[in-house]
Amino acid sequence: MYYFLAGAFIFAVFFFMWFLQRDMKKVRKKFNEKDIVIASYGVRFYGLGSEPGGLLNSGGQMILLKSGLYYKGRFDKRELFISKGDLLSIAVTDFHKGEPTIGKCLAFYFTNKDGKIDRAAFELPYPKQWVDAIKFYSESENKKIPIREEYIE
Repeated sequence: MYYFLAGAFIFAVFFFMWFLQRDMKKVRKKFNEKDIVIASYGVRFYGLGSEPGGLLNSGGQMILLKSGLYYKGRFDKRELFISKGDLLSIAVTDFHKGEPTIGKCLAFYFTNKDGKIDRAAFELPYPKQWVDAIKFYSESENKKIPIREEYIE
């Protein structure tokens, strides 16, 4: 009986790892490898500030491309692309849409398709790496992106 449970557990772990790898490869195939700067899986997307309702809890992966930021949800198939030219600023924060988030996250302020300023919040693994990479690629084209802190009081 214990061997069966141990075998089932090991099978489940390998299946989960295979599923994650397959999902990551499928999304990365959309882009040229030379354009990918950094990618993270296990990203939590809290939604857009312009969307009605409360916080989303969309899990997926985020890719920093030389041309902008791309997010793809794992199960909800939600997609978001913020071009580098539309990115206005980055905030390290602990809230979105007036509600506290689970942990600290990065809020990206950008100009949306309607020409209005919008906000997208993501909880990312290793947020400092993301901020440094975004700063590096934006400053290499003489665009300075302000980075600030916003905390709920």
